[in-house]
Amino acid sequence: MLVADFEVARREFSVRVDLHVPAGERVALLGRSGAGKTTTVEALAGLLRLTRGEIRLGERRLSSAGFPAADLRPGRRGVGLLRQNPGLFPHLTVLQNIGYAPGVTPAAARVAGERLGLGALLGARPRGLSGGEAQRVSLARALQTKVDLLCLDEPFNSLDRPLSLELLDLLRRELEDSATAAILVTHQLEEAQAFAHRLAVLHRGQILQVGDPHELVLRPATREVAELVGYRGWLSSGSQTMALHPDRVYPVGAEAGGEISARVVQVVPQGARMELELEAEGRWRGRFRCRSDRSATIGELMWFAAPGAPVFATAEEPGTALSAG
Repeated sequence: MLVADFEVARREFSVRVDLHVPAGERVALLGRSGAGKTTTVEALAGLLRLTRGEIRLGERRLSSAGFPAADLRPGRRGVGLLRQNPGLFPHLTVLQNIGYAPGVTPAAARVAGERLGLGALLGARPRGLSGGEAQRVSLARALQTKVDLLCLDEPFNSLDRPLSLELLDLLRRELEDSATAAILVTHQLEEAQAFAHRLAVLHRGQILQVGDPHELVLRPATREVAELVGYRGWLSSGSQTMALHPDRVYPVGAEAGGEISARVVQVVPQGARMELELEAEGRWRGRFRCRSDRSATIGELMWFAAPGAPVFATAEEPGTALSAG
């Protein structure tokens, strides 16, 4: 198990992490650019010194702010780090790149390459590979390296969305029956939900909430978490703010008891559905968006239900959730 309780000082703010990851568990670290995600995995990989605390992996202490001279070097930690740059050796073939780690036989490298769809490219050099193919090689090499923890710093971020999700799914399946723990750094909720058992939301160096990726979207603990997991509407009523997610606001008739009345200000076609932008009237006021199966006209008055929408205090305690359904 990874037990990471540490702090790394940065110029803007300190990154404070308290995270336990059992063997075989996959965790996604979700946050905006600059939130401290890369700092976190670089500290785990031994590339940064700790300001406070320590990192343990199983029975081994990897880093300690109190005894920095005893920190294990990156190559001895049992921690792999996969980044956006595949880092392939240009003079080696695909097969040789996959089998570069000590103890990996050519036969094992070949099996790994074929399993990841690289069978026809094993004799090729990196310069002739597409971005997706190069990342597959990097992924195959990482999986051949015997590590207890695999850190993924947005390795597929430069690829188009379908290919990125395909490779994440491939990685998830490869790790499914493994004892290797994994931490994925991402700013994409869709990636986090496709990959992880648990989601940790990081904002300005602080982990705000950790939980099941689906449940966390339904019950964000703070407004900052709600923003990061896709809430796009903020309605005010006195000292309260209701957060609305476009997928969890439903048009209903006034007689059906809709609690929010709003007028349509914009209609944006999205495939077979419409995304409506609305200006709320009545008790709750503000703008929000929702997705509807039917079109609407500008200025039309509609009623909406938002079951389970979280409500936050906005006066005395702006970051505190009052309810989340």
